[in-house]
Amino acid sequence: MKKNLVSFILILAFFVSGCLGPKRINKWVDNHYGEDLSAKPKTKSDYWSVTSGLITDDRHASNGTTQTKNMLPLLFYWQFDYMNITNLNAKLPINTFISAFQNYANAKGLKQKLNGQKLQLSIDSIPDMFVLNDREHMVWVIYAYAWDRVSFRPATTPLVVSYKIMQGSAVTKSGTVTVANTDTALYLKFLQSVRKGADQYLDQYDANIQAMAKKAVDNIAAGL
Repeated sequence: MKKNLVSFILILAFFVSGCLGPKRINKWVDNHYGEDLSAKPKTKSDYWSVTSGLITDDRHASNGTTQTKNMLPLLFYWQFDYMNITNLNAKLPINTFISAFQNYANAKGLKQKLNGQKLQLSIDSIPDMFVLNDREHMVWVIYAYAWDRVSFRPATTPLVVSYKIMQGSAVTKSGTVTVANTDTALYLKFLQSVRKGADQYLDQYDANIQAMAKKAVDNIAAGL
């Protein structure tokens, strides 16, 4: 029985890895964003600019790895977490940040508050990773019965933006803004498509980056 049980688990893990592996998730990310990542983000306006050491020449929207954790191999019950860790190209959240920062800063009158000064930003940290976690369960009683719980889990990485306010070539103020990452896990409903769940999670992720950009504007504006 034990040999058959192990064989079943290995077959199950192989099946899951084929369905929810990094290549497929990378394709979903590509389709969700559909961006040309050969060009660098537009990083200047007439009163603020942004740089980031996180930007590279990588044209792939994402890359991923797989891990299996939290294995619980009991006599009649098995459980393990099959994890796909996806690292997003930093250009994706940075582009989202820039667009949200620009729109919100304009709406809040940040240019007028700067009173002719220029704002220089550096994005030092931004959430750019998520995990597709498939928690597999199996009960072995004569026959094997298996079920799983699929979820998308965010990174806990905060947004960290350092800034300088310039009057000509002189720095009149500098500081660092740290915005906590409040993104939450998304659990798929019964029979919900994992592909659609990925789109739903990435929409949620983008909205979280936009909210973090707005908080960065508020924090900077409050110090002027």
